Amino acid sequence: MNLSKLNVKLRIAVVQLNPQIGCLDETISRAKHLISIIKPHPPDIVVFPEFALSGYSFHSSKHIEPYLYQVTEGPAYELSRHISKQLKCYTIMGYPEKVVSPNDRSINDKCFNSAIVVDSSGEIAFNYRKSFLYHTDENWQCLENPAGFQTFELPFKKKGRDLQTGEMHDVKLKTSIGICMDLSPYKFEAPFHDMEFSSFQVENDSELIVCPMAWLHSSSVTNQDEDSKQKKERLTKALKEQGLPSCGSQGKYQIDIEGADTATEIPACKPLESEQDHRLQMRDTNYEELDQPDVSNVNYWLLRFLPFLACKLRKSWFSERLLVPVIQKFKSGRTSYLGASTDKSWLFEKKEAILVLANRCGVEDGITAFAGSSGIYKFNGKYGDQEESLDLSNKSVSLLGNLSKGYEGVLVRNVDFQVRRPKPQFMK
Repeated sequence: MNLSKLNVKLRIAVVQLNPQIGCLDETISRAKHLISIIKPHPPDIVVFPEFALSGYSFHSSKHIEPYLYQVTEGPAYELSRHISKQLKCYTIMGYPEKVVSPNDRSINDKCFNSAIVVDSSGEIAFNYRKSFLYHTDENWQCLENPAGFQTFELPFKKKGRDLQTGEMHDVKLKTSIGICMDLSPYKFEAPFHDMEFSSFQVENDSELIVCPMAWLHSSSVTNQDEDSKQKKERLTKALKEQGLPSCGSQGKYQIDIEGADTATEIPACKPLESEQDHRLQMRDTNYEELDQPDVSNVNYWLLRFLPFLACKLRKSWFSERLLVPVIQKFKSGRTSYLGASTDKSWLFEKKEAILVLANRCGVEDGITAFAGSSGIYKFNGKYGDQEESLDLSNKSVSLLGNLSKGYEGVLVRNVDFQVRRPKPQFMK
């Protein structure tokens, strides 16, 4: 098929919040304040974290019940509509969803961990439900997405420039959403190298991947910890030493808007370099240096997108036909392994894609610390025969900007990437 290359330019905003259960109005107020700051620089997409307004650590069905809403009702829907109509953009926001049986009220509501997509007219463009559940989701009888991972099209008017003719075209981007645990091995039991979510994206040619998250910082106390008492004491001490309440920082913002000189209480994160990267990663086990990103988690997230990263080992797997028996073992129709297939050594080669990670920050229950560090990344599909590193130093990925681990704020970046489309699609 004869394809045209389109250069797509978008402006993407990521809002990082520290929502606390029972403090809905306060969280909405801070969210609106951050949106007011970016209003002079309107984005094409605004992305919020998982459970962006409600808080995350619910312990039972009864605990979460007041915060469950159907897709076209509730605070997340109303705020998303407000933002989308005000800024003429898409808004993507995580929220607790309930599905009510229309014919039989005796049937219990189904509950999901969901992300709503609202278009510029305030209409629902898509509603994604989390596929892989964390144990906190299971506490309140959350259900897995019966459809599994999904893709959908997001249309943008006059955002694609034909590299041959220079003409501007409407473009529909193949988009996918993953919510936090979706990036991890299923139930933490599947083989680490299965890379279920990112393999799905590569095999389905996703161009825009958006991940609302409530990802934990390593200082969090979890039900797997044997030293839970000591970890809680260390976290409490870290918060006290930084003059913070038990919930962490709220209302002190880090503002990083490309192309704008905006006053901010917390300076923007400096571009990560190898020496700084190593220094910060050594300290990521403690809840400190909250104005810096959680580099350990940033590198882990990228590792979970290994199918998009250049890796020269793939060529030997391909040439020696080592992949055939590996891929044949998959039972879900998978056609690739770590980005390689039996037909091509790297499925993502010479392609480009944008990844948006919107993570929350703060602390809940005095024991659950979140990693923040929301960021925007670009995969370039190059250097497949050169790269060995599988972290931020890999030349096939660029970190376009990120926020800190501990402060609320907003990040805005102009992204520029190429997609391919059939030529007849653009004939007048």
